[in-house]
Amino acid sequence: MSNCEVNNEKSWSYGDAFEIIGHGRYNYKVLAVCSLISVAVAFEMFGFAITVAAATCDLDLTISQIGLLASSPFAGLLFAYPWGYYADTRGRKSALLLSTSIGFIFGLLGSFSVNWQMMLAFKIIGCSFSTASFTLTMTYLGECTRDRNRGQYIFIMMSMNLASEMLSYGLAYIILPLTFACPIPLLSITFNSWRLFSMVLCIPLGFGAIFMWTLQESPKFLADRGDGDEALQVLKTMFVANGNQEHEFPVKSLQSTVSVAKEISCCVTLGQQIGQLFKPPLLWRTLQLFYLLSLTCSINNTIVMWFPTMLDIVFKSFSSDGAEVSFCESITEDSVSHRNSNAPCTGTLSEETIFSGIIASLFFVVVNLCVAKLATWRRQILMGSLFIAGVSCVMIIVLRQPIASIIFFTLAQITAIGIGSIASYFVDLYPTSCRGLAPSLGFMLGRFVSLTAVILIGGTIVNHCNAIFYTSATLAFSGAAVALLLP
Repeated sequence: MSNCEVNNEKSWSYGDAFEIIGHGRYNYKVLAVCSLISVAVAFEMFGFAITVAAATCDLDLTISQIGLLASSPFAGLLFAYPWGYYADTRGRKSALLLSTSIGFIFGLLGSFSVNWQMMLAFKIIGCSFSTASFTLTMTYLGECTRDRNRGQYIFIMMSMNLASEMLSYGLAYIILPLTFACPIPLLSITFNSWRLFSMVLCIPLGFGAIFMWTLQESPKFLADRGDGDEALQVLKTMFVANGNQEHEFPVKSLQSTVSVAKEISCCVTLGQQIGQLFKPPLLWRTLQLFYLLSLTCSINNTIVMWFPTMLDIVFKSFSSDGAEVSFCESITEDSVSHRNSNAPCTGTLSEETIFSGIIASLFFVVVNLCVAKLATWRRQILMGSLFIAGVSCVMIIVLRQPIASIIFFTLAQITAIGIGSIASYFVDLYPTSCRGLAPSLGFMLGRFVSLTAVILIGGTIVNHCNAIFYTSATLAFSGAAVALLLP
């Protein structure tokens, strides 16, 4: 009798079964955990720029060494494909647990670095794990959320990511002015405010790992892998966590959705897919979008990573003698004074630098929210952001008023608002078979260019500051011209 009942039971499709679980406390928990991890990754990347600026004196850093350290978080993003493979074969939860926990450990160890080489090594290793969590959270959140709520949830998580830069400067305002000093004879270092700040920035990764442990694996991943029974159990757990009774769950079996053959096909044809991007009719469009993505990412990321160091130099130069000097003259004079200085280390940043970071972060959060309302004007937004960045780079050199130079240095980061416009073109202009690969390759190229640019500026800005900003302006204007050719 029981066998007959089993045979007569309805086999549900995964989509229908997922809709049954509803929307409630479990989904809110997933959103909260993913948002926490997203903020933690932003702390690891952009908050690290504040750490480096504050540690400049204590670790006796030169401009070139600052460039190497500031670029190190981008090195981790080059491991996107291995992490994507791991997540697709071992599971989203497993990948997130590994990336957040190992990232937290190396972030913690980096707080006790005895020199810049140790800090560089710990940051590269840590970010090769932690930065993978950003894209993994988007995948995990999307697969654990219904269609009608998915867009809203991802927007909320991205908004938290945008606000994380402001949060990191807020933490810097609270922690960096602290004057405590705890000697650690075993390491021959003094634990002070910048080391505490570095430690605090990695704590969200640790909490992210702990909270992720309490969540379930993505049921979509389990179903596609062929683990129907395990996927069904996860769906039942989500159903109960959302406020329902276990006996009310109507799904007894899932239809098979194994996609092993598809996965094998994707692996075999990966080279063919990449080749398709660089052959007509997609060749010109690929070169065009990759160039624009490299420009927008590199200009924004480079300025963000150098922002606290450069502003601190300019503000301190301005307050020391009160004379009006250009942005580049401030950097050159600081390099000379750094070599000749015997002043004690403070391990902090000027209040003006911290407040400028908070204001700039808030400004760009508001700008991004406003631009979201004008998404249909994406080409104009992209062209406008690149043109404003180009003008800002020129004005940084021309103006001799420090405050005005700082405003335009901040405004040059506006290329970030064009990144979303470029991403939307990948969706609209490419066939389905390339829509995942094309933007992934584009963003990897953009991050590699960002890494190179941050290092290059560190090695050349003292002697070639004007040339760097004129070159950046020229590239930004060329990007605006290339964007004009977009549909």
